[in-house]
Amino acid sequence: MAWVVRAGEAKAPDLMRGYREHAQVPGLFGFSVQYAPGKSVNQLALSGRFPHAMISYEDDVVLTHAVELVGYRMHLIKSPGHGYHHTFCVIEDLSGQAQSTLPSIVADALADVFQRRANPSRRRP
Repeated sequence: MAWVVRAGEAKAPDLMRGYREHAQVPGLFGFSVQYAPGKSVNQLALSGRFPHAMISYEDDVVLTHAVELVGYRMHLIKSPGHGYHHTFCVIEDLSGQAQSTLPSIVADALADVFQRRANPSRRRP
């Protein structure tokens, strides 16, 4: 399994709010996640240095399927940040256009499949 881990509860409004241009990579839009095939959820949470009480996580295959069911594709792009930082990007299937905002239909689909649990390595600021 290749886990994708995000700080917080991955509710649809939070995913939409967190989907923006990467501060260090102009033109790269998405939300931050930790991703490294072969690493456990706990290892990824620790590497992310999350201050949040909760984390959200799911296998990349499950997330890919959820996004495809609503007419989009996802890409996990390695980007600057703590640990195994990646940017979770969404592309519309019909146009091939990368999205600069997260469509609500995609946010809802992702929120439905992300699992949630207490952060095993919470780091308070």
